[in-house]
Amino acid sequence: MQRLAAFFLSTVMASGPALAQTPYEPPPADDREGGLESDIENGIQGFMEKLLNEVQPHLDQLGRDLNDTMNSFSPVLDDLGSLMDDVGNYQAPERLENGDILIRRRADAPPPPKIGDTLRDFLAPETPPGSESAPSPDAPEPMPDSSGAPEIEL
Repeated sequence: MQRLAAFFLSTVMASGPALAQTPYEPPPADDREGGLESDIENGIQGFMEKLLNEVQPHLDQLGRDLNDTMNSFSPVLDDLGSLMDDVGNYQAPERLENGDILIRRRADAPPPPKIGDTLRDFLAPETPPGSESAPSPDAPEPMPDSSGAPEIEL
């Protein structure tokens, strides 16, 4: 019996350091497992994801509308760009007392290019101002009344 008690006591003494718990070490400051900061970050991230999901269809429609507008104005802008030909053919801008700005063509410059049909039609519409006519099928739709409820509610 004494031998059994001595064996048991020696085993416990030998394994004593192994049974002792290691001291607690807090996690490094960079490791965030939770807490208020994590909750705030998750809340903001969820809010932004929800907002982007709700706004996405409207942004897509806006992109399509802008693309259509640029496609309709592209010929006019091309004509306007060809009208200005070379900047070297013009004098420096001059501001008049009334605020007007003049950009004169140099006397030794070649004759200016002709105004394109698209730009001419854009600047001088076929219907004289004041005459009532039905809107053309290419005319943009009027802007909606902004006095109603917003389309996106947060």
